[in-house]
Amino acid sequence: MEEYGNIASIAGLFVSIAGFIFTLYQVWKTRRAAEKAQEIAREVLNRAGHQLLTAQINTAVTMPKEIGNFCSSKQWDMAIDRCKQLQMLLANQVEDSRLKDSERLQIKTHIDDLSLIVRKLDEIKRQEGMLELPQKEMESLDKIVISLSRIDGRLRNKMLEAGHV
Repeated sequence: MEEYGNIASIAGLFVSIAGFIFTLYQVWKTRRAAEKAQEIAREVLNRAGHQLLTAQINTAVTMPKEIGNFCSSKQWDMAIDRCKQLQMLLANQVEDSRLKDSERLQIKTHIDDLSLIVRKLDEIKRQEGMLELPQKEMESLDKIVISLSRIDGRLRNKMLEAGHV
């Protein structure tokens, strides 16, 4: 009888060891699945962030043209408002890690240029003698369009290369 008890104890030990190994395997498998899910979530968030940045830069490209149109039609308040909107849009994007350092520097310069343009537009509004935005400020708007268009193009190409379309 004692012999059966020993055999049962040994069998129980093997069952316990097998159960422990199976539990460890299940924990490892669950951990791998969780890590894979996190990786997929990061990729989705990265793709969404990239698409959002591209859309916002694309929107920013059109705004200097609108500012120029408002200036041409002497709608100074609208031009000032659009400059301020563009400044805020660029300020929200300037620290995005998807931008190159040189692009961040360009955007910071554009924000400063827009401040100067707003001051000039305020001056034009107050003085009836000057009825148009000076050439220097119009050239700044053109530079902003070109610079942002380059960034937009680079971001779009990056999306195409990564297959995030």
